[in-house]
Amino acid sequence: MPLQFHLVLRKNLSKNVEAGKEKLHYAQTRATGTCTFEELCSIVADSSTASSGDVKVVIDRLIKFLLLFLARGEVVQCGELGTFQLVQTSSGSVTAEEFSSSMLYRARLRFRPGPKLRELILTAKSERFKLEESKPSEGGGSGSGEDDRPVIE
Repeated sequence: MPLQFHLVLRKNLSKNVEAGKEKLHYAQTRATGTCTFEELCSIVADSSTASSGDVKVVIDRLIKFLLLFLARGEVVQCGELGTFQLVQTSSGSVTAEEFSSSMLYRARLRFRPGPKLRELILTAKSERFKLEESKPSEGGGSGSGEDDRPVIE
């Protein structure tokens, strides 16, 4: 299923903006739903020999140790999922003596996706969201009553 987007009108931040072009239309991706943590664990459990509780425990432990290794300054490789790293930059100073830790910016989490996620990014298709498609059917459901998420086998 392609990514859906809609257009939003935003201020043009370019220098020397021509009259009449102060605002431009930009594409903004639109989420089609949310997969909760419980749903994710259930789907993973259904496609493996682990129970949903087992999956939750494993993900909980994964997060605990990700935090530990990232806090130690290590790069954490998670196989085909990708790599996590805590990074921090700063403003510059003319000399090393003038530099202080107050010049550091807030740390950020850098995620580098694995090969399958990179392929998904490169091949993602988009379509413009049409307002009439978002109207719920009379029964209050999403239409066919079936889940349109891909089946993981």
